[in-house]
Amino acid sequence: MNEATLLEVNLTQENHSNVMMFKFNLEKSNDYDFHQVAFTEHEKYHDLRHEYRYLIYPKKTGAVSLEFELIKSLTDDDKVAYAISGDRDNVKGLVKEDIVVEVEPLNLQVKPLPKGVTLVGNFQLTYTLDKKETDAFDPVNLKVNLKGKGRVEHFELLPNSKSYTLFTQKTKYDVSNSRVETSTIIEWDYAISAEKDFVLPKLVLKAFNSKTQKVYELVLPQQNIKVNEVKSSSLLDKEDFPASFSGFDWEFWRWVFSYVFVFLAGFLMPRDLFRRGKVLSEKSEEDVLVEKISTAKTHRELLQILLLENDMKYSKAISLLEGVVYNGGKESLSKIKALI
Repeated sequence: MNEATLLEVNLTQENHSNVMMFKFNLEKSNDYDFHQVAFTEHEKYHDLRHEYRYLIYPKKTGAVSLEFELIKSLTDDDKVAYAISGDRDNVKGLVKEDIVVEVEPLNLQVKPLPKGVTLVGNFQLTYTLDKKETDAFDPVNLKVNLKGKGRVEHFELLPNSKSYTLFTQKTKYDVSNSRVETSTIIEWDYAISAEKDFVLPKLVLKAFNSKTQKVYELVLPQQNIKVNEVKSSSLLDKEDFPASFSGFDWEFWRWVFSYVFVFLAGFLMPRDLFRRGKVLSEKSEEDVLVEKISTAKTHRELLQILLLENDMKYSKAISLLEGVVYNGGKESLSKIKALI
C-alpha cells in the first residue's frame, strides 16, 4: 500500500482505412490515486499510436481494480479536409463517430504494510534547533525537513502542549513526479516559547523501503529546553525616590499650590470640557499596548512585547520579527508595526 506501481498503456490503430483518434484515461477511484507522468503520440496518417505512462498508488490492501475509459473516434479523409478548409473566421467542426470501447479492469493484489509504518519510500529526516537555553517568552526556533523518494501526504509534526506556546509558519510541501517515481519534500518551521523549562518530546516515524523490503525509523530526538525566568526584583528601581533631604520642603508647598490651583480651576472651567479632559487622561489597556508598540525602538523589544500578549492575531508580526532577530532578516520595524 502507498507503493508506486508503474503502468504503461499502448494504443495502436489496426484498421488503416479510417482516420482514427483516441481518448484514454484511468477512472477516478477511492481505492487508488494516479498520476500521468508521460504521454507520446506517434501521429502518422491512418496509423495512430499512443503511449501512456502512469504512477499508481493503492490506498487500501487486498484486491484493487483499476478501471479505464476509452473512446475511439472514427472519421474519413473527406470530413478532415472539410473541417480544415475554413479560416479563423469560418471554423468548421470535424464530423466523427465516437465509440465507447469497453476495457477489462486490471486487478492488483496489494499487501498490507508492516505494523506502525506511516511512510513508504526512501526518506531522510533532518532538523536544526537554534538554541537550548533561552529567556522567558524568548522563543527557540526549530526547523524540520523530511525529504526523499516516495509519496507522502501532508501532516502535522509537533503536538501542542500546555507547557509551551507553539507558533507555526505555513508548512512547505512539494511533490514532484518523474517517469519512474515520486519525490516529496516537507519542511516545518516552528517558534516555541514558554515561561518555564520545557521538553520537546522524541518523535519516531516508521518507514518502509519497498526496494529493500526493510522497516526503518526516522527520529527527531527529545529536546530539553532551559528557560531563564525573569526575576521581578530586576524590574524594580532600587533607589529611593524622591531622595530625602533636610531643610525647607519646597516640594510639599509646590504640591499644595498646585492642588489649590486645580480646585479653583474646577469652578472656572466648563464642566463638559473638564469631563473630556478626564476621559482623555484615562488610558485603556489597549491604549497602553498601542503606546508600547509605537515607542518600541528595536525588533527585539517589539518581539518581547508581542510575545507577552500571547495572542495569535500577532503571529504574522512575530514570525517576521523572529526572522530579523534570529535569522538575519531585513524587514523594517515600521513595516512590521504597520501589520499589527
